[in-house]
Amino acid sequence: CPKAEINRATKINTMHKKALLLSVLFNLILVAGIFFLIQKLGGFNYMLFKMKNRGVAGVYEHRKDLFTKLPVEEGKIVFLGNSITAQCEWGELLGRNDVLNRGIPGDMTIGILERLPAITQLKPSKIFLLIGVNDLISHPPDYILSNYKKILSRLQKDAPSTKVYIQSILPVNNSVRKTSVFNKDIHTINEGLQLLAKDFQLEYIDLHSFFKNEKGNLKIQHTNDGIHLNGAAYLAWKNVLEKHIK
Repeated sequence: CPKAEINRATKINTMHKKALLLSVLFNLILVAGIFFLIQKLGGFNYMLFKMKNRGVAGVYEHRKDLFTKLPVEEGKIVFLGNSITAQCEWGELLGRNDVLNRGIPGDMTIGILERLPAITQLKPSKIFLLIGVNDLISHPPDYILSNYKKILSRLQKDAPSTKVYIQSILPVNNSVRKTSVFNKDIHTINEGLQLLAKDFQLEYIDLHSFFKNEKGNLKIQHTNDGIHLNGAAYLAWKNVLEKHIK
């Protein structure tokens, strides 16, 4: 019946219009929600700045700039790395006044390379280096080890009298919180770091073994977020370092 076909076509057309309207309305609500969230987080310019600066917004650049303004004190012991290094009060932990913390949250191997001149001008007596876990979010182990080799070559050239200690990358625990980093990649990097230590005739400090559990994950009693360390972990780290510090 032509009339029934017309009614059916009209009903289908009406349904399509309603679906389209609902889709448009949903997308408008979604866009408005995203816009509101971005504004609450600081606005578009802030978000762009945050992405540009390794996701840590002004923290990285502010801390990096601070290090260039501090007095140049030669012959100190320098702890160099990312947030895992930055979040410890090394001087108090080790009971020494000749320790400088040059860790910056969010730092990567390329960041260490960029700020090495500010480190080598200090002519440190020792450098304890720990870097690489942040790189694994977006780079393979080979890239990290290549940058690490450049770091060591630069230190050897610009700070020949400095004793450099290569510290292994610590394990993560993705059962506590997903970190976008996997322990198999960390294991690969640590194997490479051991070879680099041998090539450059440097001391390799195996922190990984002290912090992993029977499954190879970061011990749950040492972390609240699966990657960063609590006070008990830093005390364990101190016990490993003491013979090297003395």
